[in-house]
Amino acid sequence: MESAAEQTSGNSTQRKDMLILESLALPGEITSATVGRFLNRKQNTLILAKCTVLSLFSYDDEIGKFNLVDHKNVFRQVFSIHTVPQSHRYVNI
Repeated sequence: MESAAEQTSGNSTQRKDMLILESLALPGEITSATVGRFLNRKQNTLILAKCTVLSLFSYDDEIGKFNLVDHKNVFRQVFSIHTVPQSHRYVNI
């Protein structure tokens, strides 16, 4: 079985149990990823967080110009996948 480290950029095959995080956003945008069982113990959840810089400006009427007040980092969820493990039951016919 091929791991992500063994895959080359020229290889277009992708495993079904893997996600390439940067393909879900522009390069460098995804800043954190969390995998766990958040909603209940039977449901797996993948949450990707994206950091956006919010620039705050104020307008000065006297000189007719915008002045930079501050830059704030804002986090928002960009993608969430929920899977429920299925029990594998085989029925003999």
